[in-house]
Amino acid sequence: MLGFLIVISYFVGWFFYINFNFLKSQKTQNSYKVSVIIPARNEEKNIRKILESLKNQNYPIAEIIVVDDNSKDNTAKVAKSFENVKVVTLKSEPPEGWLGKPWACWNGYKISTGDILIFIDADVELSSNAIESLLAEYEKNKGLISVWPYQRFEKGYEHFNFILNIAAVFSTTILKLFGKTKPIGAFGPLVLTSREDYTKVGGHFSVKGEIVEDLRLGQIYLENGLSVNNFLGYKLVKFRMYPKGFKEMLEGMTKNMAIGLQRSSLKNTLLILIWYIGVLNSIPLKFDTFRLLLYTSYVVQFYFLTKKVGDYNLLDALLYPVHFVFFIFTLLDSIFKTVILKKVSWKDREIVVKTSTKDE
Repeated sequence: MLGFLIVISYFVGWFFYINFNFLKSQKTQNSYKVSVIIPARNEEKNIRKILESLKNQNYPIAEIIVVDDNSKDNTAKVAKSFENVKVVTLKSEPPEGWLGKPWACWNGYKISTGDILIFIDADVELSSNAIESLLAEYEKNKGLISVWPYQRFEKGYEHFNFILNIAAVFSTTILKLFGKTKPIGAFGPLVLTSREDYTKVGGHFSVKGEIVEDLRLGQIYLENGLSVNNFLGYKLVKFRMYPKGFKEMLEGMTKNMAIGLQRSSLKNTLLILIWYIGVLNSIPLKFDTFRLLLYTSYVVQFYFLTKKVGDYNLLDALLYPVHFVFFIFTLLDSIFKTVILKKVSWKDREIVVKTSTKDE
């Protein structure tokens, strides 16, 4: 029975892989007034890259708005050094009931004038045709478009989000075999929407107290009869998710993992758990021909699953048992902090984990 489950598990991994949805380079003949809104807290080391990449876009951007979320560094100063960039400086903590990112996005929206709104995290880097490609997808799909960027690494510790990255991609992958399936929500690093739709659903005001605001925002679009389409950035959209060190990476992972798991669709969650069972049982605790073949099979699968979602390499695939053990311990830590302590830390802020605002 276990052997059969492992075989099923292995093919589940390939099933997810063939359903990956990558953002492709495209052109549009239509003209839009585009407002780009960048929420930024303590991002002086990142903000220059995103602003440079926006300046080099081959599609005209009407306005770029950086919302400095009460930063303790020179984020605002760096942003102001760029011409034609509006900087909104929030000099106090978010009001009661609000978390930092939704508050910053909402303030950016309030001074924007575009008919297309693009919310981009400060650590994102765009290819020159990324904005135009996003607009082309919007023309085909309407509703909300979101992107999970390709992860760029510079230091060794960054590779430890190996399993988390795969899980994040799996959880929002549309499995076409099951017919018309809706995503569980949206990705947070880059979101595109029309001003009309954003206003209709209440925008970030409707997710003001959500820690994983991206998933909930996508759900609200779906609840209002609007489509949500999620893409993987690959060559067009990249980011370096945790550049400040191992501690930042742990904080980011523990902040999102348990809550993201609660929000995942039942179908995807069950399939991911089946895949996890196979991965766990493929770890070669003893060496024999079967275990070696099973381990090698998963090495091949991990290599293909990750080569278009980040700067992972063959060594990461070979060390997947280590990555998996790290993921399990981090997940348990996330559950402890969000469910038991009901408190997490992120960007020098302590965040109280409350019951979802979904029904508020």
